[in-house]
Amino acid sequence: MHGASCLLMPKFRLRNYLKPQTFWDFGVFCVKTFWDFGVYHYFCIQNQRYINMRKVNLFLRVTMCAVIALMAVSASGETKIKSVAPTSLGIEPQQLTLLYDSLLTSDLTELHHLIVMVDGKIAGELHPAPFRAEDRHTLYSVSKTFTAVAVGLAVDDGLLSVDDPLTKFFPEYEEYIAGVTIDDVLTMRSGFKTNGGMRNSQTDWVSYYLSRPLAATPGERYSYDSIETYLLSAVVQKVTGKNILDLLNERVFGPMGVSDVEWERCPKGIVTGGWGIYMSSHSQALFGQLLLNKGKWNGKQLVSEEWIDKMMTVHVVRDANDYGYQIWLCEYPGAWRADGAFGQYIIIVPQKNMVVVLNQCSRSKGWPERGYIWNTVVKNCLNCPVEAVPAQLEALARYETDASLPLLQGKKDSSAEGKYNGKTFILPDNKLGWKSIKFNFTDSCANIEVADAKGKVSTIEMGYNEWRTSQLAGYPHYSISAKGRFSGITGPFYTGSCYAWNEDNTLSAKIHYINWITSLKLDFTVLRDGKLHIDVSENFTSKPFTIISE
Repeated sequence: MHGASCLLMPKFRLRNYLKPQTFWDFGVFCVKTFWDFGVYHYFCIQNQRYINMRKVNLFLRVTMCAVIALMAVSASGETKIKSVAPTSLGIEPQQLTLLYDSLLTSDLTELHHLIVMVDGKIAGELHPAPFRAEDRHTLYSVSKTFTAVAVGLAVDDGLLSVDDPLTKFFPEYEEYIAGVTIDDVLTMRSGFKTNGGMRNSQTDWVSYYLSRPLAATPGERYSYDSIETYLLSAVVQKVTGKNILDLLNERVFGPMGVSDVEWERCPKGIVTGGWGIYMSSHSQALFGQLLLNKGKWNGKQLVSEEWIDKMMTVHVVRDANDYGYQIWLCEYPGAWRADGAFGQYIIIVPQKNMVVVLNQCSRSKGWPERGYIWNTVVKNCLNCPVEAVPAQLEALARYETDASLPLLQGKKDSSAEGKYNGKTFILPDNKLGWKSIKFNFTDSCANIEVADAKGKVSTIEMGYNEWRTSQLAGYPHYSISAKGRFSGITGPFYTGSCYAWNEDNTLSAKIHYINWITSLKLDFTVLRDGKLHIDVSENFTSKPFTIISE
């Protein structure tokens, strides 16, 4: 009898319970857990002459406490997107390979993350070394589309209307902003005189911006302005009592199983709105899927379909750049995109039931990269299974695993190493914010120790013919100089770096800030007078600069 009972007893394996993928799975997880323990307890009672019941009860109590703790942890877990063979979704592997090749070999961009998703499943993704799938990325003006969703939540709740005058929320500035509506701000037609540079010098952005005469009649002239989206963030915070990130976490990100989002804030603590959202490419893809689903997630309407339709309706006709509510109409019929500086995109293609996420640092206007996407995976997606050739799928998998950004070419060692090794060079004020740099060479890598203005020292390992990852003590180099930048962003931040000696015995280094956006190309030369000469190239500008040690 005892042996038979043991054969029938359900097997409890912890790994079966640790990774619920959605809140529906979490509910199933709870039911299954209690059922299994109930059955287990029944078998214990039936076989009590073989089992010490006091030990069983103690075991059950302790285990149930552990289960409850696991349930709490699981409830906040990230939603994972299922990856499948692209052929099952109607995309031939060659189309993905062609897209990857086009982006990786382009002289106009530096690819960081790419995800192609059809029917809610990943058909292909690329995170070339030193970048990693889990790395978050700053998204610049892609943030605006998230802010528009936060506005939609306030509209859905009856706290806000697009016809509301801005004076309803900022009556103290009526002299300057009379006639401006929320709709005008959503469509960048407020009439404000654009002055994005003020964020670099002012600490009260609302007061500064709303205390100036309008430059045009509200509703008449389009003028793209990130501060207008910041004002929307301030309005939503006023009417809901929550900043837009807290609101989205509660109403959108939480139910979706997205928990890796951070967002920059102004010196007054208001979420920047128009830029500064920070999240992984997978979380971006989930957000794109929410827009594709017209605000519905796992059967629940998180944002009203009416609002998503309003967002993705042309409100401003601008030839090939028609604008909705903080989102752009694409070249491909019916497609829309959240669009950020240097080529950050979340592209929604309803005709193909497709979402494409692209994070990069592009020096183009985005046309080439979007063209690669249209002419490969979008244009050639059949939305029905195509023949799967194992060799092609295996080659694609190897490509995705082995992909890397270009490593520096040159020598591993140099006779000039002694001019650098173990020496510290004091630097004058510079754009990098570095106060000193020290070199240390080992058999396997070259290290630089960099001290910033706050005295924090970061050791950056640089591999030869390989990428080395290091954790920074401070913040990465950034193209934005706004007051309070990085406020709301916690890090830690990492670099992926390599080095090589050149034929003239100068030292070159490539440093990618792999969970941000910036990369630096540094060329070091120790001059005859013993001073260090550093030529610096940034990936977000074509204007190099030089630092010479003191």
